[in-house]
Amino acid sequence: MSAGACNNLSSACVVPRESHTDDRESQIADWKRKARAAAKTKKMRNLYIITLHPEVLARKEFRDANPNYIEGMPCVYVGITIHDPGDRYKQHKTGYKCSKYPRMFGVELAMELMEGFEETALTDKEKEPALADWLRDQGYAVWQN
Repeated sequence: MSAGACNNLSSACVVPRESHTDDRESQIADWKRKARAAAKTKKMRNLYIITLHPEVLARKEFRDANPNYIEGMPCVYVGITIHDPGDRYKQHKTGYKCSKYPRMFGVELAMELMEGFEETALTDKEKEPALADWLRDQGYAVWQN
């Protein structure tokens, strides 16, 4: 039986490894195309928040960056991107231009955590650190690059 054939004893199919690579490469090409188009139109950057699994707290570097973390509050990654936040989350999870913590511990987008954050007077360069500080002030454990 070939690697890509379905097993008659099971409803599951084995997908050839090349297919995963082709899908990933196709997705990366699409993201690059979208980024070029957005850059040409001077598209605004999008803030995003990814919830991280609490196991990230086992990392000393992460804990050290969050000395005022309140036990039980969410752990998050904060970023800013020219991409749609959903696409950026997928990029982290597939390992494309990713940060280590969302890649290893990312659970889901948590855009609702930005409710109440005022970003209108900030430049794109100021938004990400300001959001990270705003969340830390509430007791979140936050990672940003």
